Amino acid sequence: MSAPFSGLIGRRLVSVGEFVSVGQALFELVALDPIDVEFHLAEVDSSRVQVGNLVDVRVAPYPDEVFKARVGVISPTIDPRTRTLRVKAELQNLNGRLRPGLFARTDLGVSHRSGARLIPEDAILQRADGAVVFRLLENGRVERRVIETGQHRDGKVEVLYGLNGDHIVVVRGHARLVDGALVTVRDHDGNPVVSARPAEPK
Repeated sequence: MSAPFSGLIGRRLVSVGEFVSVGQALFELVALDPIDVEFHLAEVDSSRVQVGNLVDVRVAPYPDEVFKARVGVISPTIDPRTRTLRVKAELQNLNGRLRPGLFARTDLGVSHRSGARLIPEDAILQRADGAVVFRLLENGRVERRVIETGQHRDGKVEVLYGLNGDHIVVVRGHARLVDGALVTVRDHDGNPVVSARPAEPK
C-alpha cells in the first residue's frame, strides 16, 4: 500500500517486530510541498478576502524574507467565540526550507486603519453575551463592558465598540470579577500602585 501523496516520515508509531492490528497507525507522513498557512481574519474584513488572493508570509527563521501564499480555502462561517474568519492559503515550498508547525505572520493587505484602539488579548473574557472586559473607574472599582473586537495581532486586539481610548482595562486576575468589584492596581512585579486612578470619562 502506498500513501496518496509524497512526503517524509515525521514520526514512527511502532517498533520493528511489534505486532500491529488492522487500521493501526504506523507512521505520521508529512508533506513539505506545498504547505498550508492557516490564519484568522477579523469579522469586519471578512467580505474582503477571496479565493486566489495573495498573502505575504513571514517566519522567524527567515525574518528578512517574505514568502507568497495563495488563498485556497475560506470558512463559510464566522467563529462565534472570536468573531473571526478562518482562512487557509497554500505556499509552495520546493526546497523544503519551511517546516510544518512554524508560527507565521501573515499580511493579506485587506485593512489598514489609523487610530485603532488596541488592548491586550489577555484582558478579554468570552462570556455568553460576547467579549467582555473590566475597565477601571476612578474609585478603584471596575465596570463590566461588552465590547466588539476587530483585528487580532501580536497579542493585541482592536476594539471597535465598547471602550474609549483613555479607558484602563484589567488584564490579570479578572476571571472571577463582577461589576462594581473593588480592585488593587499592581505593576508587573505585583507591587501595589497607589497613584494609578484614571479620570472618569464622560
